[in-house]
Amino acid sequence: MTALENGHVEAIGRFAAGTHLGDVPDEVVEFARLLLVDTLGALLGGLRYPPVQELARTVTDGSEAGPVPFGSMLALGTAATWLDADSGGSFHPQGHRLPPVPTAHPAPHSLPVLLHAAASTGMSDRRLLEIFLVANEVGLRSGTASSLRPGMHPHGVHGPAAAALAGVLAREGGADELSRAFLLGSSLPLAATLAVPMHGGTVRNVWTGLGSWYGAMAAELARTGMDADPASYSALFDSAVCTDLSVQQLVGDLGSRWELVNSYLKPYACARWIHPALDAVLAATPVSGLRNEDVLGVEVHTFAFAASLDAADVRSDMHARFSLPYSVAALLTDGVLDAGSFLPDRLSRASVAELAHRVTVHEDPRYTAALPVERPTRVVVRTRDGRATTAEVRNARGNPTTPLSRAEVESKFRRNVGASIEPALVDGVVTALLDPAGADTHSLAVLSRSLLTRPPGG
Repeated sequence: MTALENGHVEAIGRFAAGTHLGDVPDEVVEFARLLLVDTLGALLGGLRYPPVQELARTVTDGSEAGPVPFGSMLALGTAATWLDADSGGSFHPQGHRLPPVPTAHPAPHSLPVLLHAAASTGMSDRRLLEIFLVANEVGLRSGTASSLRPGMHPHGVHGPAAAALAGVLAREGGADELSRAFLLGSSLPLAATLAVPMHGGTVRNVWTGLGSWYGAMAAELARTGMDADPASYSALFDSAVCTDLSVQQLVGDLGSRWELVNSYLKPYACARWIHPALDAVLAATPVSGLRNEDVLGVEVHTFAFAASLDAADVRSDMHARFSLPYSVAALLTDGVLDAGSFLPDRLSRASVAELAHRVTVHEDPRYTAALPVERPTRVVVRTRDGRATTAEVRNARGNPTTPLSRAEVESKFRRNVGASIEPALVDGVVTALLDPAGADTHSLAVLSRSLLTRPPGG
């Protein structure tokens, strides 16, 4: 480990201030487009949930004075991870990190800041994408530069720094401000436990909302000249919250090595550990027309961390997203797993609950031994007519080696948004971000204004 020094932080500021889309390889820009659309879809899908709407009504009741609106920032950040469909998590480069939890989720922390900025300034889609790319590249580098301590959850840890950079860039702040904002945004990481969401605790989504707000506040504090000591970053990310800090991983080859494309996009709205099983289920049941009642049972053989998510009786939509049996049952019933799969009317379906109890989960020690490079899973689907179909996957789709297509990302976006946003606004965002024709569009500014002028929770 080399201690973080002022020169390293200044390099981050110069990179953030001086990087533009024209400087970035096409494949990195393309992934950033997909990640932005995907993160926005997860946020809008999260806003469809009654608890998120109730939170928004509670924390935005009345005027929000000051440059950083706490209530709406908290609500948008909470919504962004409610579905557990948010993508853009980082992999640990040393390859030894267990449990296999992403070390950073910067995108859902930074997007609420950018939506607020777009609503107030009319920022163009191109500029918003540019800021999103830069802020999340630094956020992912911060995540891969250290190992989150075992048992901790990544929300609110590295994301606030990305949100802080987004806030400064949105007002065209310079390199010095960006350096200060990075340190200030990194100075108060939440140290929350992974066990909370695994047992259905929805407060883990508020950690993202708090991270968004804190990052936005850090951007404002940086404007006033407030600073933090690089030694505090080292103390937090090489001792208190994380370990194994690598300054080279954080700042090495800025502008030529892109951590963003080493991330992933999630095809399903549930815990990432469950995804290999869902891919295997779809591979084992390629013929459409299989009905819920046709399934006699499903055996899932998987690695230890996924096998621990074996609760069939779920207490909340978050608990269902961390239930391998329930997620398999919902996928077999609906053919998809998205924002609509866990809404109250869908969560209460007796047929899905009954099928979840016909899903058995087993750890395979050979699969556990393959971690963290692979997350293998094998399923056996038995039907009442005596057939048994088996499929095995070594890793879930959506990783850099098995990327989602543009069509898959668009489909996921539209399904997560559902009917909650006017179709014209949805089409405008998809066209502007995925099929840009060179025009300087402002679809995200229009969407953000519509979103933020609605009644709280509406």
